[in-house]
Amino acid sequence: MYADALLRKNSKLCEEDVLEDQLNKVMTLFKYIEDKDVFQTFYTIKLSRRLIYDLSGSNENEAFMISKLKETCGFEYTDKLQRMFIDIQLSKDLTNQFRERMEVAHDAADLGVPFSAMVLGANFWPLNAPTHSLIIPEDILPTHERFQRFYQNKHSGRKLLWLWKYSENELQTSYLNQRYMLVTSSYQTAVLLQYNENNSLHLDELDSATSIPKGLLTQVLAVLVRARILVNNEASQYSLNTNFRSKKIRVKLNHSIKAEVKGESADVLKTVNEDRKYVIQATVVRIMKARQTMRNQSLVQEVMSQISTRFAPRNADIKKAIDKLLEKEYIERVDGEMDSFKYIA
Repeated sequence: MYADALLRKNSKLCEEDVLEDQLNKVMTLFKYIEDKDVFQTFYTIKLSRRLIYDLSGSNENEAFMISKLKETCGFEYTDKLQRMFIDIQLSKDLTNQFRERMEVAHDAADLGVPFSAMVLGANFWPLNAPTHSLIIPEDILPTHERFQRFYQNKHSGRKLLWLWKYSENELQTSYLNQRYMLVTSSYQTAVLLQYNENNSLHLDELDSATSIPKGLLTQVLAVLVRARILVNNEASQYSLNTNFRSKKIRVKLNHSIKAEVKGESADVLKTVNEDRKYVIQATVVRIMKARQTMRNQSLVQEVMSQISTRFAPRNADIKKAIDKLLEKEYIERVDGEMDSFKYIA
């Protein structure tokens, strides 16, 4: 997405002094897009990544773009985007409070690993909940448990769901002449920490030690092999590469797995199509509640008019929504008039 590239750090598409002009051009094109809900969904996903991985060029540019989207589509269109920024700031404050508490409660040697948390509202962020567990490495477990207790004491009744897929870690090598800083995913971290005790491990051993599903584990290992951190000379046997070399001291390994990227567009479109069903139904109910009775053609036209700022609904989709609402008994046909509907209070 061009807007995403413009808003990232060190964007090579244009200089900072002309960025606002380029964003205005994006908005000019945006006004001609019929499926604004598709753009909204992709934009939300891209923004979430910029915020989670600290890729935004500046909050000012992000706020400028959101204000333009709000001008064009209204408050509801940008509500989730603005809430995401609130979550990020609250998370920074929460992390600082946690660190201060730990410094008071523990000696410096017992503070554990440096740690920051993002607590993100499930209703606002386009993040997928994990379908499997992860055995948390012993090096990380004390800090994890301390934060759990800290958060539960602060927010009794709330439940934290850990999204390891989106986490980022830093591991410093100690087995090479040159020390490297490896920037890894939590899955990569869980795998690599097993090599503190072993130079070579079988796929089954790694599966047992991490609880990562084998399909995903194989993809995680493939990334580490391509990066030459591990070597795979024998079937299902993975060994630490003691001859690893890199021109960069900081080595980024936390790349998206191709299968995830490939399936993203299809998942987004599927989500959008499901959301549209509920948007159309909600619009029909809102109109019928206000009008009480209405002819079919007038209702269809009014639905199209109200939704057109988000997407162009098809007649067939509106008909399905009306049929669904008849089935749910939100509306009913007027006696003796097959093309008229009445709202049921």
